[in-house]
Amino acid sequence: MIKMYYDDTCPICRTEAYHIKSDDIHITPIKYGLAELQKHGIDELTAMTYLCVLDDNNVMHKGIKAVRLLHQTADTKFNKLLHLPIIKPLSAIIYPLFAKYRYKIPKWLIIKLFGNIQKSMNAIMVFVNYHQKSD
Repeated sequence: MIKMYYDDTCPICRTEAYHIKSDDIHITPIKYGLAELQKHGIDELTAMTYLCVLDDNNVMHKGIKAVRLLHQTADTKFNKLLHLPIIKPLSAIIYPLFAKYRYKIPKWLIIKLFGNIQKSMNAIMVFVNYHQKSD
């Protein structure tokens, strides 16, 4: 099982966490996983900027590598796209910019691209609260 650490204050991140559904992925807001992230050399600012995923070998992945691992584990259609010969190197260039400036993306565009944020937020909070109690 891998563990995804995400910025639960980010509408895009919350929506992504909601849509990634797999029994092989444990989803944790950064505020609950900061100690674990710090054990792997990831500070709070880095974790709040880039997606971080801890694999089942206890190796921390950050940025686009974490995104690829997440989608590979969830076996999404996006996984195939992320590994295409042209997309793979382009995503390595685009992801850091997207991650850094995601708060500047207009809300209407986020909804258009990622769906209804409030519905996603409510569902993911129920999911996270359930998993926090079971840990």
